[in-house]
Amino acid sequence: MSVALLQQITTALAQFSSATRLYALKLGDDGDELGSGGLLVEAFCADDMVQGSGARDIIVLSTDAHVALAPLLGKPASLEVSLADGSRTTFSGDITQAAMLGSEGGLARFRLRLTPWLWRLSQVRNSRVWQDKTVIEIVESVFAAYQPLAQWRWSEEVDSFLADVSARSYCCQYRESDYDFVLRLLTEEGLAWRFEETEDGLCMVLFADSSQLGAVPEDASSEAGGGIRFHGVRAGEKQDTIQALQARRSVTATLTTLLSYDYKARKAVAASAPAQQQYKKLPQLESFDVPGQYAYASGAQAQHYAELQMQAREARSQQWRGRSTVRTLAAGRRVNVTQGPLAAADGAETPAYTVLRVTSVGVNNLPSPASHGLAELFGPIPELLEELAPAHDDDFALVIEQARQTGYANSFEAVAADVIWRPQRPDSDGRNHHKPTASGAQSAIVIGADGSDQPAGSDELHCDALGRVRIRYHWQDNGDATCWVRVAQRSAGGGMGSQFLPRVGQEVLVQFIENDIDRPIILGALYNGQGEGGVAPTPAGQAGGDSQAALFNPASDHAPSAQGNLAAGNSPLWHGASADTAGHGNAAAQWGLRSKEFGGSGYNQLMFDDTDAQGRVQLRSTHAASELTLGHLIHSADNYRGSLRGQGAELRTDAYGALRAGGGLLVSSYKIDHSASEREPMGDNTAGIALMKQAVQLGQTFSEAAKTHETVALATHIGAAKAGASVMDDKSAPLQAMLTAVSGMVGSASLGAAQGDAGDKSTAAGDGRLPHISSPVIAVSGKAGLSVTAGQAMQMSNGETIVLMSGADSQFASGGQLRVHSRQAIGVLGGAVKPGESNIGVQMIAAKDTVDIQAQAEVLKVQARDDVNLVSANAFVDWAAAKSITLSTAGGANITIDGGNITVQCPGKITIHAGTKAFEGPGKADYALPVMPRSICKECLLNAAKSGSPVAAKGA
Repeated sequence: MSVALLQQITTALAQFSSATRLYALKLGDDGDELGSGGLLVEAFCADDMVQGSGARDIIVLSTDAHVALAPLLGKPASLEVSLADGSRTTFSGDITQAAMLGSEGGLARFRLRLTPWLWRLSQVRNSRVWQDKTVIEIVESVFAAYQPLAQWRWSEEVDSFLADVSARSYCCQYRESDYDFVLRLLTEEGLAWRFEETEDGLCMVLFADSSQLGAVPEDASSEAGGGIRFHGVRAGEKQDTIQALQARRSVTATLTTLLSYDYKARKAVAASAPAQQQYKKLPQLESFDVPGQYAYASGAQAQHYAELQMQAREARSQQWRGRSTVRTLAAGRRVNVTQGPLAAADGAETPAYTVLRVTSVGVNNLPSPASHGLAELFGPIPELLEELAPAHDDDFALVIEQARQTGYANSFEAVAADVIWRPQRPDSDGRNHHKPTASGAQSAIVIGADGSDQPAGSDELHCDALGRVRIRYHWQDNGDATCWVRVAQRSAGGGMGSQFLPRVGQEVLVQFIENDIDRPIILGALYNGQGEGGVAPTPAGQAGGDSQAALFNPASDHAPSAQGNLAAGNSPLWHGASADTAGHGNAAAQWGLRSKEFGGSGYNQLMFDDTDAQGRVQLRSTHAASELTLGHLIHSADNYRGSLRGQGAELRTDAYGALRAGGGLLVSSYKIDHSASEREPMGDNTAGIALMKQAVQLGQTFSEAAKTHETVALATHIGAAKAGASVMDDKSAPLQAMLTAVSGMVGSASLGAAQGDAGDKSTAAGDGRLPHISSPVIAVSGKAGLSVTAGQAMQMSNGETIVLMSGADSQFASGGQLRVHSRQAIGVLGGAVKPGESNIGVQMIAAKDTVDIQAQAEVLKVQARDDVNLVSANAFVDWAAAKSITLSTAGGANITIDGGNITVQCPGKITIHAGTKAFEGPGKADYALPVMPRSICKECLLNAAKSGSPVAAKGA
């Protein structure tokens, strides 16, 4: 490089002054201009858009090749642009990029990028949640973190536009930049933004209706000049003009339909919005979208969003593109075009357009020697500008060429001012499709009403009426903003299903419906603790350390051990960390379900034990120690498997228990086959029926014997209240009716047939018949015997008859008194078949005290076929009667004691043998006779007759 060329450029730049040139760059808050000794604007390229951050790349020169770039980053700067009337407009921002493009000697070329403060949001990524917040509240909470650099305001029409829009019950920003999140949120609500220069800097204006001047004001040049002329570029023009304007039309959907299922109302919410412009020669084109569940709270809300999407589609089908030299033109401004060729076609003399995007190029009017020298030294400016060309602009080359000639040019996109423009994310057709998606399930912690993950006393459960709980993700700062999340159940339906609600502090697994981060659902709960003992995990399952057996050994039948946590969280109750018999003896064979009482340590559980040849099932509640255990019965304490308790089944409780069977109950110790190859019927009671038949036969035998011996027959055989009838069966006596009840048989072809046979009390056997109790009786059969004992009293009572039978001996013993009461007769028959030991039929002995036999209402008869022996071993025998005593024999001899007389008579002789005989004068000996009751309880008899019961209480 010749020294002469460098000297030429330096001399030319020394004459450069921003006061006489088109563009100037100011750095710093004080706005000092660097001038010829600082950074000098050579050219710039700007991309400004509605609903975007935009940027300005400025190519600058410096006579100091050693300018430090790092201190420039983040520094506020402003680009001043000279207007046609000699005034200047400003475009401000922060320097976010700085690059050296080349240097030679003491001269250097740099490129600086100016961006609005909104660009900073794209560099910050967050994951957080808002609950029950409006869009305005959410956006302002995001912007607040960027103050005081951030400046924004809401257009006047936004409040009325959002008046009927509900607050968002749950809104999540997940692994998303603040910029993308705000862009997504505003796009969903149909809100856009633009930037405007204020005295305090660049201000972001958020608006809802682009057709209103309050939202999109008129461009300064358009307002000052009564519009902007559609005119070519010529020297000496006093006003910037628009050189090209073209309309672009495209076919789009003419109907937008949205549908979402509302699980609360259990109905689909749908809405449709037709296009304002219909294509008469084309069939209707419908865009049908299902943006996930519960996307809309009502039909009106769905209609609102359908109209927003329809407006977005229509605006993009009616766009305009143009080129101009209007230096004040910016996105989010309205321009009125005068003298345009399309005015008549649009039906308006001065059509107005809302500018959506402006791509502009400026080339400073440097001295010619300096421009040529810089092009030779560092390369031509057009090539640098082309590197900055935006992908969307096909006219950028024309813009660069026009800027080289006139110093400034731009291309722009617009829509007619009366067309409401709505934002729309690229590659998005639905309200929720462009959200960040959850690539998989996540875990979260269930929290309480106060946002804490620790339960407050017994308040371990916090849910709403729908069974939803609140959660906090691990990436959230706090639990203040959480949502109600539904809990998936393994079974759910109308009047059926299972129910599990995670409690405060539990970790849960969360999935997302359609991968929508705003639609979480809980799949289940997770263990997240670390047990006290166990074997450290190593590759290939090899033991890598001590199993800490000493922690497990203290466990016993009634005391667990090693069930604590070394880390915060919840570890499993049953585990396989101690399979040896010296420890817990549990090789991960125990598993099941356990709940926990609120604020305490009590629980309910269903536990399965799959230990080899020791299977066990336990249904247990710590309340009153109530449990049912089946199979191999052992002691257990949480994970510990203890000593043997037995085999079979155990049902026990420390409180009250009841066992009820409305159709009858069979309790039997007779074993039946129940194997994989053969299973006998549930109601099989063959042995019990056989015993019952024996009882019937025994009852018949002794009842007939009683009849033969003229004593009381068995009411269970002949009938109690009516001959041949009973309460259970009006055609059978009680004993036979009981046999019929336990001998029932029902058909197995269908349930209806079985129920019919049971109602008919059928006992007919045969193929396809099953045993079934035909009346609601309780049948108890003991193979080896039946033991019924009571620590205190035992009562047996029924409304008809009680019969106690045995095939051999029966004994009744009482430690105190034994009383036998009967409303009617008491029949005692002994020796009905053969005499007992020592030829005794009936024997009644009082080892101590008196034997008192009374007939209080009628005659007391003592009869025998042979002798009647009445003996007093140690005292005397008294015979007394109120009237007379008669002793007679079949031969005619008789002694009668009647009143005060004694008469002795006989057909033969009277023989008196005595050592001394004395017949003296009259004498008298009185004897105290017993006083018998003269009446009975008539009230008791009447009550008994009415109730049909042999026993009735007085006053009942």
